[in-house]
This record gives sequence, C-alpha cells and structure tokens, in this order.
Amino acid sequence: MIKRKEQGFTLMELLISLTILTMVTVIIGAGLRLAMNAWEKGDIETGETQRLRIFSSMFSQQLKSVFPYMIEIDNEQVIVFEGDKNSILFVTTTNDILYGGLKWIRYDYKDETLYYKEGLLPDKELIDNIEGDEEILDSEIGEVTFEYFVAHADEWRDSWDFDDSLPDAVKVKISYFQPFQVYLPYGKRFKNEEQRTVL
Repeated sequence: MIKRKEQGFTLMELLISLTILTMVTVIIGAGLRLAMNAWEKGDIETGETQRLRIFSSMFSQQLKSVFPYMIEIDNEQVIVFEGDKNSILFVTTTNDILYGGLKWIRYDYKDETLYYKEGLLPDKELIDNIEGDEEILDSEIGEVTFEYFVAHADEWRDSWDFDDSLPDAVKVKISYFQPFQVYLPYGKRFKNEEQRTVL
C-alpha cells in the first residue's frame, strides 16, 4: 500500500496569503472610508443648498414686493432704495400676521458673513437707524453680490444711490449658485406720479 504524502502550506505560502488578505482588507477599508466621506459631504452640501435656496426665495419675495417709499434727504424727495456690490436697502410690503404694512430691509455682506436688519415704517429716524444692531443671517455663506439694471440705458450698475427712481431689476449672486435676476414692479421714474408715500 502506497502512503500518501501529507502536504501543508509552506511558510512562504502563508506569508503571501496573509499579505494578499491584508491588502484586500486595506482596500475594502479605504473604499468604505471614501464612501462614508462622500456620503457625509453630500449631506452637508444638500443641507447648505437647501439653506441657500430658502434664503434666495425669501430675498426674491421681499424684493418683488418692493415699494417706492419716499423720504426727504437734503430738501429732496427720494425713494428709499440704496445698494452697492455687497449691500442693499429697500422698502417692502409685509405679510406679518400682527402687522401689515411697510418695512425697510437691509442686507449687508462683509467678512464672509451676511447681516440683516429691518424696521417698521413710518420711521422719522430711518437714516439713523439703518446702521448698527445687525443680526447675523448666515456666517458660512461664500459670496453675496448685487447689481442693478437700468432698462433705458441697457446697463448693469455696481451701485444705486437714493434717487427718484428704482432699478428695473436686481441681479443677485449667492455663493456657488448661478446668478439670478429679480425684476422690480416699480422699476421706473416716479416724478409727477401720485403713487408714492412720503415720510
């Protein structure tokens, strides 16, 4: 009777097997870690996108409800609307349950933070109350810029001063979103018009 020679793994074979098993484990672990990071990043970006969409929707609604509220500055009647690349001030109609009327709103972007301030009208100290006591609306927003469109000149401007008119549209750039435009219903001159409110 012929005896079979029992065969086992050599030390070299065991070392090669362990090396391959270790490499497979490392690759699987790295893949799982990559997948988890992508998942977390996706969750963060989804939350940020949702937050910015809510803000852009709120801002658009406020701007679409802009009102040509007039005050006197240096003996001249001007509409309360002022803006530059990083800030904007305007009067809008409100839909508050407790108060229905007009309020002024100011957005100011500085040091990668968006600030917000508002006040009810009429306000005889409006110009003095615009500055200071702002609340932080978003401290993680990447960018906020505004431009102002003048239809008769067919041009976009970087700023808008107190005047007897409103821009025809405002272009808004928020973080990584595509810029969007909000058309103002009262985007025209108001001299010799009755539809205005004077403080």
